[in-house]
Amino acid sequence: MANLSNELKAVVILEDLLEMPANILKENCLTVQNFNYDCVRKRTQKGGIYGAMDPVIMSFTIRVNDQFHALRFFKAIASNLTTSLSFLFNATYDPRMRLKDYEDGLVVNGFVVGVEEVYQTEANENGEFQQMLLNVKLLVSTVTYLGNEENSNLKGVFVNKK
Repeated sequence: MANLSNELKAVVILEDLLEMPANILKENCLTVQNFNYDCVRKRTQKGGIYGAMDPVIMSFTIRVNDQFHALRFFKAIASNLTTSLSFLFNATYDPRMRLKDYEDGLVVNGFVVGVEEVYQTEANENGEFQQMLLNVKLLVSTVTYLGNEENSNLKGVFVNKK
């Protein structure tokens, strides 16, 4: 179990952690600056659910470590395929800089519908950028909440694939 702290820190991995849970390098864990999404259902005055669920758009800003990571988001917006992202809170790493543990998290599958470069420093002598922030908008298909106890995962489906 992860060590708990009062500071919530999040990272995102461009993979489905449920399918690929081991051997994740720290350099592939992108720092989440902020994220939000709202799940809304229509309800009657008595609290009963009716009608379709409103589309769920997740918005998040990440600090990109490498231009390759940014390129994956731009490729995802150009495709009609779902993208899997794993958000982890309070992640810890072993001495070899591989993901060791996390407090909790969520695996989100969806369609990238918007990518915006927010900030970019000047290139160094090798032509590489030192820091880039991306605002990403994702039309959520499914969310699986990852708990830190066995069998505590909870999955929500927002877009049914046919």
